Amino acid sequence: METFPWWTEEQKNFEQEMNAFTKETMPRDVETRWKREFPWDIFEKIAGRGYTGAGIPKEYGGLGLGATGACIAAEALNRMPGVGRAFVGNMLGGLRQIIEYGTEEQKKRFLPRIAKGEIGAIVITEPFVGTDAASIATSARREGDYYILNGKKRFIVSAGVASRYMVYARTSNHPEDIRNYRHLTAFIVEKGVQGFTVEKINEIMGFENIQNGVLNFNEVAVPVGNRIGEEGQGWRVMTAGLNFERTMICAQTLGWTRELLRNVVPYAQRRVQFGKPTIELVNNQFKIADLMMQVKIARLMTYYTAHLWDLGWNITLESNMGKVFICEGAIKGALDAIQVMGGDAVTPFYPLAALMNVSKVENISGGSMEACRLVIYRTGLRQMADEFKMDRRVIHEELGVPVPAASLPEKQKNIDEESLLKSLAEDYRVNPGLYMSREDIKESFDVDDTKLDELLLSLERKDLVRLYRDKKGIALSKATYDGLKKANPPEYYRWFPSWVKENNIF
Repeated sequence: METFPWWTEEQKNFEQEMNAFTKETMPRDVETRWKREFPWDIFEKIAGRGYTGAGIPKEYGGLGLGATGACIAAEALNRMPGVGRAFVGNMLGGLRQIIEYGTEEQKKRFLPRIAKGEIGAIVITEPFVGTDAASIATSARREGDYYILNGKKRFIVSAGVASRYMVYARTSNHPEDIRNYRHLTAFIVEKGVQGFTVEKINEIMGFENIQNGVLNFNEVAVPVGNRIGEEGQGWRVMTAGLNFERTMICAQTLGWTRELLRNVVPYAQRRVQFGKPTIELVNNQFKIADLMMQVKIARLMTYYTAHLWDLGWNITLESNMGKVFICEGAIKGALDAIQVMGGDAVTPFYPLAALMNVSKVENISGGSMEACRLVIYRTGLRQMADEFKMDRRVIHEELGVPVPAASLPEKQKNIDEESLLKSLAEDYRVNPGLYMSREDIKESFDVDDTKLDELLLSLERKDLVRLYRDKKGIALSKATYDGLKKANPPEYYRWFPSWVKENNIF
């Protein structure tokens, strides 16, 4: 697959090295999946080559290849679904949180360990808490130089094998702290601490050789020096890592989708049915074409987002959009690839069923599709606000129909009930089914909010306007039928196309 023009030579060489390493390692990965063994030896090789330091600055022992380098490694290693997932978990196990919120001492203590391959885990989900992460119940109380953690976490990737756990716990139950998201705090909990145990290892699809489990915290003492950020900053620390996490998941899922394509095309070229290779069947060609499009677009989205991250841009929209598009596309691609390959695809002798399983899991973990869409909606309304500004329209003098206005009107300095009602009536001619916003009205009048509210409320009391109120107050207004009659005579609103004959109207 082609490189991108913004990649450095170091990143291009790194991709070649990662691809070669993965190809060399895949036979061992398959063996561990059949035997259901955690692939310790593979991770030792990954650590020995420093690949886990791809996204870590060189001054902390990393390769300094940025988010782009981390994605290159994740894409390549996810030809091996289990290994790739744990690798991404290592990268997410507090990396960005430490870089953005850790002290210099914490960076020097933890980042070199990540760069050397220490396995990490993100610890958010609880038995009663999933997407609603703000409702975390695991508690942390301060006692001198320690915090004492109590609670449970579940669905934790690399549970038991990870050495470093990025844990979020509740440090306040005060209603105002909860309302302002100041009730959580982030900690790094290290394996072996008294009271910190694995309660259960889950059997989950897609986790043949990677552990996923439930963690128990029973009076676990965590030094204040392992707190990331200040007390009460846990929500900010958590969300700081989410954009990076979702970008890495894009690269991970892209790796799975490419593996689908690598399998389905050569298989269909060699599978003969009805006297010809099945790749010549047009329905199979359509499915393969869709997979090709998915891979190319997903790859562009992933590395464009990583590049923006490396430039220091806000990638909230791009990372969440990428996760939705790529993860949903991966599960559809897996189903299509299985359909093309037929019976062989649902056996463990080919990787398609395994790829389908892990793809479905990623539609839930790291932020469900619904959660990502909510972030996209809320962030998009803010970041793309100029795109959603409604263009002003006016009635064309000759045609009598609404047309775009070339410019804004000259604002009237004086406003009263009559002029405001006429403006609302004119908007009825232009947009009969819509209310006017405060901003729409202020395009025509130089009026402050207090005066505007006063006039609108007076017109409402007279049943001449209808108002819509949101949490901030009056947001939208529209003339009632009585208001339209008071503003203008009935003839003012009449209009008919030129082809309508007069004797057909009344």
